Amino acid sequence: MVGVQIRILGPISMISQNVPVPLAGQRQLRVLTALALVSGRTVNTPELIAQLWGEHPPRTAPGQLQTSVWMIRRALASVGAPQETVLSTASGYQLDPAYCEIDSDIFRRNVATAKKLVRADLKEEALDLLRDALALWRGPALATISSSALQTRAARLEEERVAALQQRIGLEITLGQYEEAIVELTDLIVLHPLREELYAHLMQALYLSGRQADALAVFRRARSTLTDELGIYPGPRLTTLERAILRQDADMLSAVPGLARR
Repeated sequence: MVGVQIRILGPISMISQNVPVPLAGQRQLRVLTALALVSGRTVNTPELIAQLWGEHPPRTAPGQLQTSVWMIRRALASVGAPQETVLSTASGYQLDPAYCEIDSDIFRRNVATAKKLVRADLKEEALDLLRDALALWRGPALATISSSALQTRAARLEEERVAALQQRIGLEITLGQYEEAIVELTDLIVLHPLREELYAHLMQALYLSGRQADALAVFRRARSTLTDELGIYPGPRLTTLERAILRQDADMLSAVPGLARR
């Protein structure tokens, strides 16, 4: 029975029966994070050492790794959680999914299920599931971890978060929830000014809420940003949206992915 919750979508933590598991040092957090990123799979000792210390680990690294694992197990035992949560294998260590649950795994399962629900035309159910998935995030992924190797993995998780946000916002627009989408997209574009998908969603939401001029202004902003920063012109989706809005062409609007008819 799963008894330990491991959280990496924000500050790293472990909880057992609503009681925090006391992890005392950065090295323990790094070991736990490296294992949680590939839950259910063994991470061999050389790979773990590389993630903890980089290209030039100390000679004592294997011993320090063993000590860190021992301290994690001791911390688990101190709150009555199973030490078997962290398994030793012939080549390294892994987390046992029989004893622990990781928030990033739940997030990914919910996102994958939401995509299946969309294909089954169950959009409201998909939207609820995406909201639940995104609610698992408590801040930047792997917050409190200083390892550069692990922070690279944090960037990948952030990409997944933004993709899920885009999917959720697209569903909100499809279901007519324009105003909520407009507010959030305006903020997201400030954080991610080179993502064409965000501009496209904002153009859609503005147009469908009756703000045609504002939707065209978003296109001009996207074009200016992309040409100034990357030296490229907006892609087919944005240019198709602009033409559709200018012509108020219902057939073209309905042909653009993610854009519902008015």
